[in-house]
Amino acid sequence: MPQANIDPAIKSVHVFSTGAGEQHKEHRYGSPLPRLLWALTSQSWIKIPVNAFVIEHRDGLVLFDTGLDPAIKSDPNYINSAIGRFLLRRIFRLHIGPDERLHKKLEAMGFAAADIRKAVISHLHFDHVGGIADIPQADLLVSKDEWAQLSAPHPEREWILREHIEIPGAKWRPVEFAPTDDPLFAPFGGSYDVMGDASMILLPTPGHTPGSMSMLVRTGDTPPLLLVGDLTYQADLLMKDQVPGTGDAKLLRSSFAKVRTLKKQFPDLVILASHDPETADILAASHSSRP
Repeated sequence: MPQANIDPAIKSVHVFSTGAGEQHKEHRYGSPLPRLLWALTSQSWIKIPVNAFVIEHRDGLVLFDTGLDPAIKSDPNYINSAIGRFLLRRIFRLHIGPDERLHKKLEAMGFAAADIRKAVISHLHFDHVGGIADIPQADLLVSKDEWAQLSAPHPEREWILREHIEIPGAKWRPVEFAPTDDPLFAPFGGSYDVMGDASMILLPTPGHTPGSMSMLVRTGDTPPLLLVGDLTYQADLLMKDQVPGTGDAKLLRSSFAKVRTLKKQFPDLVILASHDPETADILAASHSSRP
């Protein structure tokens, strides 16, 4: 389906990495074993980036996720929970230094953290909210279902670290998805227009977490992009219906099916996962198709 009637409000889309990491093979590709068992026993590691995106919109800069905070490596008590600190070393290997703070990564690309108007947070895991302290002026958009997890007794057990989310001055804006008759988005059960011009549309894609969301980006002169966060770790795994080793498999497959339906409507849709080593190359290739 062509991108008709979409005003080219977006100048460019950039991906950047705030550090890197390693995850178990079972984490990425799934496993019949219980999660805790493979997390404690697996010896297979796969290198991954910790990506975020910056979108140049005519009304200001927008981020999709904010990456890691380098303090997670330098501060031994970054995670308050003792069991969390124990498990972190067995589930993830993180590689990040002080020069990979969000504001420094933005400066390296010619942007200023102070100019970020909004940040879309795909979900509240620590490797997606680590830069929010660098953008205190920005509205932080998160789904209401995701935000509700902070009221649970122990969100840290799901790697949602309240002490690094509920920080003074943070301008959190829980998003409620509005019902829509648009056949593109009706299968998702609702959508949210980030800038009010249809250039960036948020869609609920639960599974990795209960309130995970993705963002459709339409520039008008390049293929549409779907930023999916951690819904999948590789676009081809989503297309093959192969779920990872974490999350709710039933919800994941339901969200996978909705994304595949969207791709039928947009055959040139480019799906970009936050921890896919190929994301930067895939995005560059989509830009090269500009007429």
